[in-house]
Amino acid sequence: MDAARILIHPLKCIFKDPGYLIPPLLPAIVGIIYTAKGPSTKEMITISLIAQMVLGLFSSTVLTDMALRGYQGKPSSLLTSLSKALSRFPTALAASFLIATAAMAGLILLIIPGILVLVFTFFTLQEVVLENKGITEAIKESIALVKTNFLFTLSLFLYLTSLTMLLEALSASVSHFASFVTAMVISPYVTLAITFCYLEMKNGTVITPPPP
Repeated sequence: MDAARILIHPLKCIFKDPGYLIPPLLPAIVGIIYTAKGPSTKEMITISLIAQMVLGLFSSTVLTDMALRGYQGKPSSLLTSLSKALSRFPTALAASFLIATAAMAGLILLIIPGILVLVFTFFTLQEVVLENKGITEAIKESIALVKTNFLFTLSLFLYLTSLTMLLEALSASVSHFASFVTAMVISPYVTLAITFCYLEMKNGTVITPPPP
């Protein structure tokens, strides 16, 4: 699998199997409810944002397990992946909180250290969900994997981050419904792309960049 396929194959999986669009419904619904209520207090805004972030992480946890089946050419199994996600979510949540804290500190200090934290922990969720690793071991394995594929991982991180920010900004300028639809598609796409890349690297496949 080359870089071009890593970026295209997730779209094929999503269009072929709409089941990938179900997990992102959770954070999207919370966002819609919050928007529909109109002006809110600072406390309600904070609660809504935290709820969306937690549900977004849970959605990504479910999608990571679903992505493994997509990588293997099998149809997604929402119930199976949901069960796996429920058992691994506490670890995923704790790891994400630790990474977010370190990244935020790095971003506040010099920006680049924060970005490097995010890049080197890029595959932590995959290690937690697919390999049943604990927090420390998952982060160490992610760092080791990224070290051997740093330039490609950095490129993928920048591409997916830029794509997400651009699409979210464009959809937000159109309507709340457009933002809802965008979130429904971009979330599984990003998770599948990261997971497919992770599985290729774990299998020892040399990932070649797309031709210029």
